[in-house]
Amino acid sequence: MEQQSVRRTYKYKLKPTPEQERVLERTLMRCRHIYNAALGERREAYRMRGLSVSYYQQKAELPGIKAAMPEYAEVNAQVLQDVVLRVDRAFQAFFRRLQAGETPGYPRFHGRDSYNSFTYPQVREHGGARLDNGFLVLGKIGRIGLRWSRPLEGAPKTVTISWEADG
Repeated sequence: MEQQSVRRTYKYKLKPTPEQERVLERTLMRCRHIYNAALGERREAYRMRGLSVSYYQQKAELPGIKAAMPEYAEVNAQVLQDVVLRVDRAFQAFFRRLQAGETPGYPRFHGRDSYNSFTYPQVREHGGARLDNGFLVLGKIGRIGLRWSRPLEGAPKTVTISWEADG
């Protein structure tokens, strides 16, 4: 019998400086723009030519986007790759529901109020996200204070930053 691992989610409130808060908002906005552009690209490729665009094709376009629009270079590469992965997962879920005969629900474009999180898929020593003496260090954003509501057990695998009603 295989051993199953336990996934735990811990939720902590960030205490960013005003400058970090602006950087977090810009990062969220740019992630939303990439999501909507990737969704639009897939929709138009199928509508115009009957082709499907894969996750890897869209992921390969990200360095070109960062070169053409330097403001996207301010966002961690893994965060942008995760945004494209979110689009891919939305389409996989759409096609799975379509095959199962359920109401499919085509993936939607996200407005300012409906796209509220971005993810650092790896927690590691250099780049990405990591914990450092009670602070969360996010690549291209910096050290952000946390309100430790409870102790963290084990080492985190991913970090998702989400904008919620209370901050």
